[in-house]
Amino acid sequence: MKAAFAVAALSLIVAPAALFATSAAAQQDPAERARIEELTRRLNGAMPAPQTPPPTTPQTARTPAQAAPQAVPQTARRATPPAAAQAAPQPRSQPTPAPRPQPPKIAGQAPLGTPRPQAVLPAPPSAPNPQGLSGAQQAALPFSVDLPPGFLLIEGRTAPGAHVYSARKAGKTYLMIYTGPSSQFPIYDGEQVTAGGRISVVVPEGARRIAMEHLFQRSAKPAEIHVWVMAQDGADRDEAERIAQTVDPK
Repeated sequence: MKAAFAVAALSLIVAPAALFATSAAAQQDPAERARIEELTRRLNGAMPAPQTPPPTTPQTARTPAQAAPQAVPQTARRATPPAAAQAAPQPRSQPTPAPRPQPPKIAGQAPLGTPRPQAVLPAPPSAPNPQGLSGAQQAALPFSVDLPPGFLLIEGRTAPGAHVYSARKAGKTYLMIYTGPSSQFPIYDGEQVTAGGRISVVVPEGARRIAMEHLFQRSAKPAEIHVWVMAQDGADRDEAERIAQTVDPK
């Protein structure tokens, strides 16, 4: 009986202190607060409270994934390109440019590399029955020329102090002869060779060398006598070259 009364009296004394300790413990560390609450329970004769783990702090509250990050496997990457890349427009194929039109070939045009006249004086127009110079007229000329049978020496255009003659056969012009102060020499491209008092333009043709024109320069009038071949190929050209070789100033 005395023992029960003593316990009751002790509980009356301790209870206010426990309340004060509890309110003060609320402001203390959580672990200290739990210890005080357990002591209060024991003083009041209550059963001990189950042990609870201390609350975790933000540093200990990490998830396993945060505490140990794992590398993303390479096979988890997307194998297909982004939609923007898939929708990118493909470049258009460029059309093949049309070939440039080539200039038409002119009938009778010599192939490249064949010497052609640069500025040939046109042959005088043919009369229905052209009359060649007579023997006396040819003797008065400042040059001499040997014409084979069937050839005519015809005088063409004239100018003050200048004359142009053509050697023809059957209406075809084989060579031209100019007499005057200044000729258009050279007419043909080729090697210029000085021999026999004249300058000749020589062009190669296979193993042959053909003299296409000759220029005589004099101190008397006419100052120049210029002879050039008009026939361009075959036997006619060879005959015209032979006639041109016979021209000689007087």
